[in-house]
Amino acid sequence: MNQTIHPSDCLPNPVNIPEAQKSPPLRRMAALLKMVLLIVCGFLLLTGYSQVSDENKQNAEKIKLMLAGTFAKPRILPGLQKFAIAQLSITYKLNTSESVIGKERSTGAMAGAKLKAFLETTDGELTQEDFQEITDYFYHSFQRKLKAAGIDTVAWSAIANTDFYKSQDDRKPEFDKEQVVIATNANNGNTLWAGKTGFAFGKIKKAMRFCDELGADAGYFYLTLDFADILLDVKINSGEKQHMFFIEKTRTFKYSGAVIPRMVVSANTNANAALSMLTNGKGGTETLVIMNNLEGDGGYSDKVSQDPSRLKRNLFAFAKSLNPVVIETTRAKYKEAAKQSLDKYADAFIAKSVLLKK
Repeated sequence: MNQTIHPSDCLPNPVNIPEAQKSPPLRRMAALLKMVLLIVCGFLLLTGYSQVSDENKQNAEKIKLMLAGTFAKPRILPGLQKFAIAQLSITYKLNTSESVIGKERSTGAMAGAKLKAFLETTDGELTQEDFQEITDYFYHSFQRKLKAAGIDTVAWSAIANTDFYKSQDDRKPEFDKEQVVIATNANNGNTLWAGKTGFAFGKIKKAMRFCDELGADAGYFYLTLDFADILLDVKINSGEKQHMFFIEKTRTFKYSGAVIPRMVVSANTNANAALSMLTNGKGGTETLVIMNNLEGDGGYSDKVSQDPSRLKRNLFAFAKSLNPVVIETTRAKYKEAAKQSLDKYADAFIAKSVLLKK
């Protein structure tokens, strides 16, 4: 992470000479030297902010910026100077699954596969308070990272004191109910943006006044943290043999899957899970979509095993269900890994802003 360098930190510690003993040329030289050092330090500071690590650059490339209009240019994200994180909604998966459909090009034959994973904490169940702790941590960590990158931020108390915030209800976002998920809003805040589409005309006017009142651009975030990365594949092979009196046709299906115990900020765009929106006081809107998973901590698990007893068989199902996988860990390890993994999104967001400036 970039560190803030104060220009005075770059200055040497010279021997103090009383002003009365300094000759005019010496005073001019000292002033000139100080000015040069300040310029150099300022350059180094700006250079430090503009440097993007390879990892952050790769993660930034996984985030796509969507603009209104074919020829529109990004203005909010690359021009961030003061930023209000108005809404930070995070959902945490406790069960996760992946499905895939394979198709043989020559015959058109199709087959599917499904693989499910479960998270278990061996020292008691994770609570709503645990997830709220992670979300609140990430909100304040995001704020610190923005400031370290030279982007001023708005305090939550100032956001919560606006009419725009107070006029919204406290309903939480809805997510896929087939999978066990916990939904949270940072600081137990209200839901200002429901996701999917932008604000309606009347509400965009209020959102514009909200930005003007805060003197900042505003961000509304939906993120999903998944505890595993699932890889799944189906291959179909068909064959035909001509015998003297009959034709023998064969078709084989090969299913392969793997569950990696690695936290990811998910690219699943179902139910807003990977969407973020930026607005400004001029009615400008930019949407950020996570196109590929941002890979996080991979060392949090204590044990990974298959559990066939969790398999729900369906004789008429199109997709073959592979043996479910169970990932075991402790509450403390999960929470620490979750915090570190979410931080990668903040780094990618800032890197995206820096790269768009160039």
